[in-house]
Amino acid sequence: MRLGRLAGAVAALVLAAIPGSPAAAAGTYPPGVTVDTMRIASAGTAAVAAGGAHSCMITSLGDVYCWGNDSSGQLGDGARRHGFAEPVKALRNAVRADAGRAHTCAIDTGGTAYCWGDDSAGQLGDGAHTDRDAPHPVEALRGRTLVMIATGSRHTCAADDEGAAWCWGDGSRGQLGVPGTSRSATPVRVRTGGRTDEIVDIAAGGDTTCVATAGGSVYCWGADPAGGEERSAPAAVTTGGKVREVAAGGRQACALDADGAAYCWGATARRAGPFAAISAGAAHACGIDRGGRAYCWGDGGGDGGGGGRLGHGRTAGRTAPTGVEVDAELTGIDAGSAHSCAVDARGYTFCWGSGADGQLGAGGTAFSAVPVRVEGLPRAPAAATGVQVRALDGGLRVSWRPPADLGSGQFEYVWVTTAGHEAGCTLPALTAQGCDLTGLRNGQEYDVAVVVKTSDGMRVGDFVTATPVAVAPDPLGAAPPRRELQPGAGGGLPLTGLSPVALVAIGTMLLGGGLVALLVRAPQSPAPRRGTVRRRP
Repeated sequence: MRLGRLAGAVAALVLAAIPGSPAAAAGTYPPGVTVDTMRIASAGTAAVAAGGAHSCMITSLGDVYCWGNDSSGQLGDGARRHGFAEPVKALRNAVRADAGRAHTCAIDTGGTAYCWGDDSAGQLGDGAHTDRDAPHPVEALRGRTLVMIATGSRHTCAADDEGAAWCWGDGSRGQLGVPGTSRSATPVRVRTGGRTDEIVDIAAGGDTTCVATAGGSVYCWGADPAGGEERSAPAAVTTGGKVREVAAGGRQACALDADGAAYCWGATARRAGPFAAISAGAAHACGIDRGGRAYCWGDGGGDGGGGGRLGHGRTAGRTAPTGVEVDAELTGIDAGSAHSCAVDARGYTFCWGSGADGQLGAGGTAFSAVPVRVEGLPRAPAAATGVQVRALDGGLRVSWRPPADLGSGQFEYVWVTTAGHEAGCTLPALTAQGCDLTGLRNGQEYDVAVVVKTSDGMRVGDFVTATPVAVAPDPLGAAPPRRELQPGAGGGLPLTGLSPVALVAIGTMLLGGGLVALLVRAPQSPAPRRGTVRRRP
């Protein structure tokens, strides 16, 4: 059961950049924005996780919301079940999360892991064997920067920015990956091989754990989804391609290669795709294609209360990927035990399948064979559109069109800034469509973004690259007057500091190695054309 992967993959890149990032004390932020919220908002859209009978979601500001069954405190807000999304108030600045059978774990911008809920097998990682109804840090991994976390039925695994894997909890079927370790209430190191085996993705589901490595290999341990022999140490899986992403459920596992081809084995055995992301539940799997359309296949749950998990309008199973009936461009998807959830580009979250414990988030307990919208979640604004940047003498003139959708919150301001915070302007009027960034150096390249902030979220638009030059501004293109709010002090947006291992690992995960080549060659490449739009994590 995985967090929605499109946003999650970028979040891993953001986390990997944190340790070596300069403090940039000279940078400033407007009210309500910090270095952490910029890191999170820059990672992309919200992400969702579906567990045993509960679900969770991370917002654009790094807040975690959960809903559904709370038998062991897995909702993180006190021991009470609720069928609407409510915040986990004890945890902020989250970038990754996963939901297990009855426990939940997350990673914050500092790379620290927190877990809560069922601890019957030590799956919270704090050594206490005590259920918790609020997030608690995994103390044994403090000092390491975690970038990924995955939860199974009663075990948890994580990967750090050096490509190492750690597991804790139930190991009775080998799912901890350390021979002779049937249970551990604190993390143990998993070793997958040599130098080329740094981990770039990790997945846990049921009693199975799988990883993808920087070299494109797949290793799994624990219960064999295909019904074969259990393995207490990582064993290579032949997939026929260079893998960048893995998914593990109760009765199947899947691997996604660099070309988007999916290979699944176990209950949903087949080849499918191309997909941009994939997830495996207890007995079904789901994927999102590059156009944002979702498909699910496997066990549909039948006509009982657990039916409808494939989202195609009926409770019957499907052997081939079948379209999910939702009219939206999806950016993340997660398959749980008997339900599935997804988030779209507008920030709406949908769930379908079993709803007996309120895990669909619509307030009821009935199952649904089609996606229903989760209630109680904040939604970030859309991005400003039509962003253009023109060169000035010692500055840049930025123009844009206001966002068409403000999400669920009240508009606060538009903030225009260079990536290094050398210049910026804060405009409290939604109708504002331009401002000048001054005090910049001629001949130096700058990345500029337009940030839209509301009371419920923040959207960082695409960065536009431009260079000030010693020319007179266009007399017909005067920018509107600039009105600024009082900024608050803070650090600069961290955009540097990737270690060589993190570059290889995260680059391989995202683009099958293409990102590494791009980052390594960037200093020698010709300067981009003025006004070129590019996405910057």
